Amino acid sequence: MATINKTDMQIGVEEIVTRPTDHILQAGPENRNLLKIFVCSFNNWIKSPHDAVKICADFGNALHDATIVLDDIQDGTILRRGLPSAHMVYGIPLTIRAALHKTFLIMQNLLCYAENRKDIAVDDFITLGIKFFTGQGMEIYFRDIQQCPTFDDYKVQVLGKSNAVLKWGVQMLEFCAKKENTDFSEDLYTKIGLVLQIYDDYINLHSAKYATVRVFCDDLDEGKFTFPMIHGIQSHPNDHRLLDMLKRRPLDMESKKLFVDILESFGSFEYTRRELEKLKIGILTDADSMNMGKNPYLERILEDVLGNLETEIYYDGCD
Repeated sequence: MATINKTDMQIGVEEIVTRPTDHILQAGPENRNLLKIFVCSFNNWIKSPHDAVKICADFGNALHDATIVLDDIQDGTILRRGLPSAHMVYGIPLTIRAALHKTFLIMQNLLCYAENRKDIAVDDFITLGIKFFTGQGMEIYFRDIQQCPTFDDYKVQVLGKSNAVLKWGVQMLEFCAKKENTDFSEDLYTKIGLVLQIYDDYINLHSAKYATVRVFCDDLDEGKFTFPMIHGIQSHPNDHRLLDMLKRRPLDMESKKLFVDILESFGSFEYTRRELEKLKIGILTDADSMNMGKNPYLERILEDVLGNLETEIYYDGCD
């Protein structure tokens, strides 16, 4: 990122203000690396130099860290990657300020790096913010009115969350390499965004290994409607057990196990696996249809992620 000269006093104040967003870095990687690796897979086509990829990753990681502490507040998350969430340590007011501070630092660094392309940097970042907070707002809306969204509603949420961040990441990959934007298929962005979100939804409820990293089935504690839950509730509209349990969060361990067992009996996990496989095929078909050459990197990622859904995948970089 660009270097900005600061006084010792500014550095000291900044160190205090950024403690909440720095806090989560102590606990190691999470799925932000999976999002990053999907962004990096586009470089098989874009062919940006390594230093541009590194700058892009830094911007993406900073944005993730700013938004994740806000997510934890809105979801009432107690643990993040095995550590107390930032707001549990530093309080809600300072954590909110830290997230906003980091967001504006990202914009400041973008503008310093942009040189004569400041209008592009601002436009892309504002577009991302509008889409992201729209998607987050819809997720909160359905959670708070305790109404199960349709799959179309779910797709709108994903378009504003994973899909928007993925597209911005690819735009940043080209921007940092000072290249013109490639006209990638919107369907390709959408399908990869859905894979990222549905995969996260699935392992949160179904992966035993994931439960050792976070609280067991913490999506139930947050009261959010995830992909397997939407299937379970909509496929059995006369069975109110899932919806009733979601309403009385947080759940005890036995209730969580019952919730997962009900989803299993309703075929919701099997349905989720089938949908992920369809998305995988769709992504590879869309990639082939762009006439930009094969992308073995993207193919390998999809195989790694969807080939063993009982194991959470971590990537350390974009090599």
